[in-house]
Amino acid sequence: MTTSRGLLLELKNTSTENSLKDVDFVTVTFSKDGVVITLSHTDKQKLEREQSLKQALCGERPLRKASILSGTGALSYHLKTGLESAGVNVQMAFAIDACDKAMSVNIEGNPIWNGATDDALVVVDQLENLDINMLRPADIIEIGYTCIGMSTLCASQNRDTNHPVVGLLYIKLLAALYKMNPSVVIFENAPFFINSDTLKIIKSEMKGYRFEEAVFNAYDFGEIEPRKRSCVIAISDGLPELQLNNLMPPAITRRPMLSDFLEDIPLDSPIWRRMDHIKRKEHQDSLNFKNTVFVPTDTKIGTLIASYGAPKVGSPFIQHPTNVDLQRQLTPIEFGRIRQLPQAVNELVMKIADGRHPLVSKRGSHSAAYRLMGNGVSKWVWQAIGNFLGNYLLIDVKPLCEKLVVAA
Repeated sequence: MTTSRGLLLELKNTSTENSLKDVDFVTVTFSKDGVVITLSHTDKQKLEREQSLKQALCGERPLRKASILSGTGALSYHLKTGLESAGVNVQMAFAIDACDKAMSVNIEGNPIWNGATDDALVVVDQLENLDINMLRPADIIEIGYTCIGMSTLCASQNRDTNHPVVGLLYIKLLAALYKMNPSVVIFENAPFFINSDTLKIIKSEMKGYRFEEAVFNAYDFGEIEPRKRSCVIAISDGLPELQLNNLMPPAITRRPMLSDFLEDIPLDSPIWRRMDHIKRKEHQDSLNFKNTVFVPTDTKIGTLIASYGAPKVGSPFIQHPTNVDLQRQLTPIEFGRIRQLPQAVNELVMKIADGRHPLVSKRGSHSAAYRLMGNGVSKWVWQAIGNFLGNYLLIDVKPLCEKLVVAA
């Protein structure tokens, strides 16, 4: 028909309408051989990933999970544990991190690799060097996004996209996500990440996803650390809303005492020190930090960070029981107990600390052990997030596939 906008072809066909009901726009090509209706590549990817997720949930195939910037795999372990506690089976299919020590511990000791997919792949390299052609599809991807550019300890002029090392990390990350085409992407980072330019760019480039974010305090979930971390979850926008803000801490939590995690350290041990260099800085107004010292009966301590190996003002220290002038750092064993790592992972980290691991000298490296554990996550928060996500997948997403099966 001829209209004021030009020639118009109206196609009335029920099967065509049913095939395209989940998309808003198509490309229509006319030729002498007929009419070709084509989905945009973005819509095609969206339909493929959502169909894959639903088929996995309604069939007997575990969800394929990938871990980017994985470290020792603590985040991956706690999320997987939470998902499986809700009844969602997960298989690890991929992981990448540049730290050889972290990935050695991850591969050798982390239970996430028990029952991995047949084509599971682990890469030890910078994300920027990743050959994305080797990547396979994944249903869920979790990203421990590098936080050194998001930390308040980072100079303001070097934060976010201005960081000289990781400021443009999102470029290769987006390429990897585009290739793997997940239905669910989970980002873990410092709270600043939520309002960062990095996340704004990621959101603008990840077409076909809906983002939800929240900041969780580990202390609210029963940890001794008041560690605040942001959780940003991208869900393919053809799926129901996750409503992440409905995830609340338990109404009642058991508060552990610091003594629950401490070793029996002799009162005359050389690790008790005056630490005058720390105490002097307490009086420098420009630092705005205090010498934070705790006793065994405390139920809340300062946050443990990756650089704990180099004592800083503001790091949590232990007060000597009888001499108020002396204090000490937490030992690697105590640090590991607080982080509640899987047993085999913890044992390997301790080997790095005391020199029994092949990737360190016989002297060992406490700083490397602290860094591996400090880059981990709080157990109860991320297991709760995994459980919340698992319930969403089973209660809100799985019935969509079951309805389709019944209708067919």
